[in-house]
Amino acid sequence: MKETLQQANLRNLSEHDLTEAVQLQLDEAYEGFEGWGTTLAWWGHALGGWQDQEKVHEIMDMLFDREKGMGLNIVRYNIGGGEHPGEHTLRPGGDVPGFQPEEGVWDWEADAYQRYILQESLKRGVTIAEVFSNSPPYWMTVSGSVTGAEDGGNNLRDDQYDAFADYLTEVVQHFRDEWGITFRTLDPLNEPSSNWWRKGNIQEGSYFDLDKQAEIIRKVAASLQKKGLEDTVVSANDDNSIDETLDALHAYDAETLEAIGQINTHSYNGSRMEELAAFAKQSGKRLWMSEYGTGGTGPHHHKDMTSVMELAERIMFDLKLMKPAAWIYWQAVEDEGANNNWGFIHANFIGEEEYEVTKQFFAMAQFSKFIAPGDRIIPTSDGRTIAAYDAASKRLTVVIRNELSDREATVDLSPFSYEAGAVQVEAYRTSSHHDLEPAADLVTLFGNGFTVPVDSVSITTVVLSEVALLAE
Repeated sequence: MKETLQQANLRNLSEHDLTEAVQLQLDEAYEGFEGWGTTLAWWGHALGGWQDQEKVHEIMDMLFDREKGMGLNIVRYNIGGGEHPGEHTLRPGGDVPGFQPEEGVWDWEADAYQRYILQESLKRGVTIAEVFSNSPPYWMTVSGSVTGAEDGGNNLRDDQYDAFADYLTEVVQHFRDEWGITFRTLDPLNEPSSNWWRKGNIQEGSYFDLDKQAEIIRKVAASLQKKGLEDTVVSANDDNSIDETLDALHAYDAETLEAIGQINTHSYNGSRMEELAAFAKQSGKRLWMSEYGTGGTGPHHHKDMTSVMELAERIMFDLKLMKPAAWIYWQAVEDEGANNNWGFIHANFIGEEEYEVTKQFFAMAQFSKFIAPGDRIIPTSDGRTIAAYDAASKRLTVVIRNELSDREATVDLSPFSYEAGAVQVEAYRTSSHHDLEPAADLVTLFGNGFTVPVDSVSITTVVLSEVALLAE
């Protein structure tokens, strides 16, 4: 009897009992993954001004170079509102200068530090740039401050909607024409349904009622079109909660929905991930998870594993259920003096120019360094495992998180074929004792799958090259 090609490929690899194995759910897989990113607010404004350029370049390589670091390829640039000169509550880095310090006056030298960081990221492989606003300029606001209204309500004055739309699109046009940077999307809102944007905050923020959200979305879209900025479309609405984002989308009228080219949501809260995915698919709009961060408060510790596991869990749930085209962390670099465990790197925003790498850096790299733009994202039968496949290079990536006791993970590879002498195995792990440490010698490959021991409270990434996906 003539053996099949798959049987021939596997004749040198034994079979393994897959009774307890993780199954790759190819029927749930999705295309169109664009990559991983970070917002430049507020660390761009802080680090862009460092005198020690060598350290700045080290940090940039770690964040954006796939060979030297984690390989983030998406950035979100923050258009500062620019605070009233008499207000001084903004946190270090959060005092992002505006380009229109007063009505009728433009300052294109403003925000040079964040712009420098943006330009350096583009040199290192960033392929997609989004621009967003936290607040209108102070002189357009009701309270006279970019930190929010006195009562947490609408803070953009009713007579300033056209002016605010013009402000945002003028910045987009200037970046394109003067600096050769085209923003693919422009988001005029940031967590607009949240009621915590009140005057005196340490960061910019602005609440918008749903009808006011819709108004600014439409006006920004019209302004982009009027100025011939067709390469930039509106993204919205960047709510803090997945559920709030969905509620807003359902509340917008057809004209407003038509003006939105990309749906953005944060995933700090909410549970309707599958519903949002279905809405995006039905409406034919790209969906981004545009902001998430974790770390808690209190004295920071660069070896903190609690935030590491929260980060891994969030990534896996979002990719499995919400299926976004991009997954973007809040600020990749956190202020050393902020007393929290947020961020991949902690740096001094004020004072001595020093930085340290946190455990979150290695945790994020377990995903971003190996799951690349263009990969097909494959959910699995296990909430603690996610996979991705690149057909062109025949590369399969499997990421496993384990907050349980030490155990052995088994993954079913029966949908793939590979030859014993050709398949290449890489593996890396991050735990309290390991920082993206090579672990290929721990992987046992069989003809129908692989096993790998996973430490308690750890993330393990296995990369198999020269594996072909059989016909589905």
